[in-house]
Amino acid sequence: MHLACLSAGKAFIREVARTGQTIGTVHTLGALHRGHAELIRRAAVENDVAIVTVYPNKIQLRPGGRYDFNLDEDIGLALRSGATAVISSNDAEMFPHGYRTFVSQGDGHLRLGGRDAYLEEAVTGAVRWICYARPTRSYFGLKDIGQAIMVKRAVADLLLDCEIRFVPTVRFKNGVPISSRLRRFSRSELDELSCLFTALNHARQEIAQGISSVKDLVASVTSKIKFRRFTFDFVRILDADNFGELEHAKLPFIIFGAATAHGLKIFDNIYVPDQDTLMKGPSNIWIDLPEQS
Repeated sequence: MHLACLSAGKAFIREVARTGQTIGTVHTLGALHRGHAELIRRAAVENDVAIVTVYPNKIQLRPGGRYDFNLDEDIGLALRSGATAVISSNDAEMFPHGYRTFVSQGDGHLRLGGRDAYLEEAVTGAVRWICYARPTRSYFGLKDIGQAIMVKRAVADLLLDCEIRFVPTVRFKNGVPISSRLRRFSRSELDELSCLFTALNHARQEIAQGISSVKDLVASVTSKIKFRRFTFDFVRILDADNFGELEHAKLPFIIFGAATAHGLKIFDNIYVPDQDTLMKGPSNIWIDLPEQS
């Protein structure tokens, strides 16, 4: 079922709530891929009703930028993955004249991805959808670790009655995370980008072996990243609670890296919340690479 405006979506949500069914939500910008499909699948399995929202969040995109997505294709993927309903919207509905409310959590969003990540805007968009849909559970992939952690904090701070579920990153078998930003990249470019995840995972392994100096870890990681078509931007090891820089790695932490190609900044991370993840590595979901191109 596709509901093409907020009022139609709200009528459906009210009816679901009236019958006492649980709701799981997945909130997207569009351009859905297999990472989104895993979020939707879990929402469908763990709830009576699974709702997917599709809206290229105006405040989250670069000014004047155009987000490339196909709504019909997104609806099809969502429904095949188990969605009960897809709700879409537009700028006029989502940001009428006079809109001025943002979810602020200090400068944590700047400490993680920087201004280019538009993280505060992403969190604002997600929290607005949660307030609208009032889900029992809402699902966020660990690929977008900053948004996932900040949304969970915002939901707790604002006393919203919703459980935030984290879903492991879906990766190609070479380690590259599935991302709408990478859908135009060639197989050879994906293979080259794989060294970023390899380097981040190397840092995790060194920490597991007892090395804690972040300065030494970053130097070790940086030496392993060899790009030809990408520009290496940074590797950081950050406190997972406030995204602050660490001098010595300690749980919970995030190993966070970025590279740039074709004018796009590509982020990757390894989230290490506990000793088990530190020793064994994160629980990624692995899928086959696309055909060589």
